[in-house]
Amino acid sequence: MRYINYNTNGQIWVFIKEGTSVGVISDTKQQLTLQLTLDNGYQFMVTMVYAKCTALERLCLWEDLYTIGLDFSLPWMVGGDFNVIMEEDEKISGLLVYPQEYEDFALSINSCELFDLHFIGNPFTWWKGKSDGECIFKRLDMVVINQALQDLFGHLEIQHLARTGSDHANLQWKLRLKKTKLALTRWSKAKYEDIFKQLLIREEIVKVKEHLFEEHLTSLNNRVLRQAQEEYNLYLYYEEEFWRQKASIQWYNEEDKNTKFFHRLVKGRRKRLALQRVLRSYGTWAEGEEEVLVEAVNFFQHQFIGVIVERILI
Repeated sequence: MRYINYNTNGQIWVFIKEGTSVGVISDTKQQLTLQLTLDNGYQFMVTMVYAKCTALERLCLWEDLYTIGLDFSLPWMVGGDFNVIMEEDEKISGLLVYPQEYEDFALSINSCELFDLHFIGNPFTWWKGKSDGECIFKRLDMVVINQALQDLFGHLEIQHLARTGSDHANLQWKLRLKKTKLALTRWSKAKYEDIFKQLLIREEIVKVKEHLFEEHLTSLNNRVLRQAQEEYNLYLYYEEEFWRQKASIQWYNEEDKNTKFFHRLVKGRRKRLALQRVLRSYGTWAEGEEEVLVEAVNFFQHQFIGVIVERILI
C-alpha cells in the first residue's frame, strides 16, 4: 500500500510507493521529516521543506533542522522550497540581496554538516515577471545531503525541470545504491576489521615490544619488535589511504605523509558553503570556487615546503 501524508498545516504532501517503511521524525509548519526503510534494510531520513518568506519566520525552520541533526545520525536528505538563496549569484535582477538575508541559511546547512548537490539544468528554479518585461530569477529550490547519504548511495543526480504551470521548477532526483562499494566495505571490515581501532591496538603492541626489547636485548625480541612495527606501519598506510580517498585528492606527492591534512580537508569540504573568498598574501581577494581552490592548493603546497603564507578566510 502506498504511503500518503502531509505536514501539520497541510502545505507539504508526500507520496511514497509500496515497499518502503515510513516513520515520522518531525512535523512542523515548514518541514516534514520522515525515516525511510527500504525493503533491503537500508535506512535514511528525508526532510521536505516549504519555508516561510521572511528571515525571521525561517529561524524556526533552521532550529528544526539543527535539532534533527543533533538527535539523529542517519543518512539525510533535505530538499524543497527554502525561499532564500544561498549566495548572491543565485539571483538575477530585482532588489539587492544583503548577506544577512542568506547567512542564516548557510550557517544552518553547515551546522548540520549538509552540502549542496550538483544539479543539471537551469540554475534558477523560480521566476517572477512578464515575458515582455523585467523578470526576477532566483534559485530557491534545492537539495542538500550529509556525507552519510553520499556514502550510502551511488550516483545522486538533481535535475531542474522546466517550469510548467508554476513559477517554481520541479526538482527530480535519482538515487542508486552503491552495491559494489557496500559489498567492498563489508569485505574490508571482515578482513581488516576497523582500521582506526586496529591502528590503536598495533600502536600499543609496539610500545610493549619496545619496552620488552629495551629490558632484554635479544635477537628474538628484536625480531618480534620489527614485526610489530611492520604491522603498525601497514595500518598507518591503510589509514592514510582512507583519508586520501575521502578527500578525493590526486595531486599530492607520495612522499608527503600527513594524515591530519587529509582529515582536515575532508571536514573542510563539508563546510565549503561558508567559504566565499580568501585574502591572498599580497593583499588581493580570491573570489569564486576556482580562485579559492587555487589559493587553497598553493597554501598547503607552501606548508609542505616550509613557506609560511598568511590567509584570511571569509
